[in-house]
Amino acid sequence: MTSDLHQLQQRVIELYAQAEKRLNRRFQKPYIRLDLKGQTAGQAWIEKRQLRFNPVLLNENRDHFLKQTVAHEVAHLLAYELYGPRIRAHGREWQSIMMAVFQLPADRCHSYDTQRSSRRDWLYQCQCQGKTIPLGTTRHNRSQKGTVYLCTTCRAPLKYLGKIQAGSEEA
Repeated sequence: MTSDLHQLQQRVIELYAQAEKRLNRRFQKPYIRLDLKGQTAGQAWIEKRQLRFNPVLLNENRDHFLKQTVAHEVAHLLAYELYGPRIRAHGREWQSIMMAVFQLPADRCHSYDTQRSSRRDWLYQCQCQGKTIPLGTTRHNRSQKGTVYLCTTCRAPLKYLGKIQAGSEEA
């Protein structure tokens, strides 16, 4: 993981140097975390000046991830710093940084295979049909705190059955 974090840091430094040269100004560098889980490849936390990245998706898509995903998230921080808080996340300001500054496509979403990064360890059941539905940890935790998830077929509340065991066919 140290090597992965180092590669991310190096890429962020390169992107900031490129932006500073093209825009002729200095930018405050972000704190970088490699702790994101699930289907999301990266996140820019504007108010904390942080970039978070998914280590599983980085490992499985290294070249594209380092080139495109890291630039995508850095562009969010730069757009906010340049244009202020009232811009749209993937609006023209962000797009201009991606295309004019980084000379990369302004792709809003990734197309990485997220099967291994999106674990669904918690089993729920539909009351109407008895079908089982696996949920990820975030939704399970929200359910335990009171959020009600409904069956997409009959709209009945899902009932918690338990944690899926490792090696189970459901996982």
